[in-house]
Amino acid sequence: MKTIKTLTPTLAALLLIGTLSPALAADTDTDGDGIPDISEPLLHTDPMNADTDGDGANDLADSDPVNAPSPIVADGAAATYRIGETLVENNIDPVAHKDAPDHLEIQVFNDGPTDLTGYTLFYTFTDNDSGATEATILHPDVTIPAGSEARIHIDEGTAPGHLRANPNSIYVTSMAGKHVTATLQADGMAAVTATVEKGPGGAEQAD
Repeated sequence: MKTIKTLTPTLAALLLIGTLSPALAADTDTDGDGIPDISEPLLHTDPMNADTDGDGANDLADSDPVNAPSPIVADGAAATYRIGETLVENNIDPVAHKDAPDHLEIQVFNDGPTDLTGYTLFYTFTDNDSGATEATILHPDVTIPAGSEARIHIDEGTAPGHLRANPNSIYVTSMAGKHVTATLQADGMAAVTATVEKGPGGAEQAD
């Protein structure tokens, strides 16, 4: 008896693309995840990140490459950190003092006696029209100084304290409003969560 293997949605989409256009299927694969760059927008995956959702699984092998399972632990000691301002639009460049392109920006206060490092950030987008979701795990290399605050930016990822955002995310491609959650957790401590709504219109560029 033959064994029938179940295809992941990612692989099924690639097979369809290859059938429709074999030339496109052989296109460049910048991140080496087995998915040609030309196909990544269809899957809402990042052509420069082989693990778009940060769950440790290669996008091609991942049954849902843009929805990571939550890594957040339900218990822990009282958090010595808290989330302040959370922005998903109307961002301001703190150096140039002018509008910046829309992106997820999280202000974190550290009320503890030691610098905060080695924490996990888990954020989600929910499309208010289609119900489509994305969930991403990050481990920001951003130190939150003791008794002070810092900001985590998820955008082009080119500046210090900035992490790369997925350019094919529904945050960018969908014009619908979105419900956004951001959860931060350090090892052994309770998680803190913030929510924010993004208005319709997609991610706007700075004027």
